[in-house]
Amino acid sequence: MNKFLVKLFCRFIPNRTTRKRVRFLLNNRAYVRKCIAFVKQQGNFRDIKKIIGHGSRNLVVTADKKYVFKFPGTGNGYEKSLHEQRVTNVFRAISPIKIPDMKIMDFDGIAVRRYSYVDGINLEHFPPKKVPQDVESKIAKQLAGFLYAIGQSNPKELRDLKPNPDDKPSILYGWCQNDIKYNFIMDPKTFDIIAIIDWEETGFNDFCSLFTYEKDYRSVMTAVLREYLNLCAK
Repeated sequence: MNKFLVKLFCRFIPNRTTRKRVRFLLNNRAYVRKCIAFVKQQGNFRDIKKIIGHGSRNLVVTADKKYVFKFPGTGNGYEKSLHEQRVTNVFRAISPIKIPDMKIMDFDGIAVRRYSYVDGINLEHFPPKKVPQDVESKIAKQLAGFLYAIGQSNPKELRDLKPNPDDKPSILYGWCQNDIKYNFIMDPKTFDIIAIIDWEETGFNDFCSLFTYEKDYRSVMTAVLREYLNLCAK
């Protein structure tokens, strides 16, 4: 199916997120097949599933609930992969929430990130604006504690990655994962957050936008901000 027909077909898919993911799969069929073949070479897996990452920027492949393989949608992925590996190696000892182990693998000159699998759910399992209040409160306290621990840290190993190496953390300014909303994994029974994934956008910056940049789940992120500011005030 050529790109014109893909575009025409996708016009009839009403959900924007679904439309982008279907378009990615149809426009990259050969690449997707090669990625699946690469995963199969890594072990005798029985259950292999492909997922289009949020924003349709990556192809994510799960293997037997043991590993998660992330293939870049464009480029070779090495710069982001190496950045993510570096920051997670440091923040794994600081974060109050687990950061999955990560390994970079070469796939014909492309960086593939292999993570240990985390079994759980994320916020997308709830329709926007319909997160139960008790769940919202529990999520908010955990994410606020995470943001505070990371944001107020100042590891010397990452000093050179700051815009200004002498910058110091302050309220809503410091190290931040920068994309937490869809990238925390919860236990579906207890709603305890068991892992934070996708650290490629991590930076030392102002992170006010975490709480304002989208309408979906704004109530949750407003609760996170409230809990975070309470921690800062202590």
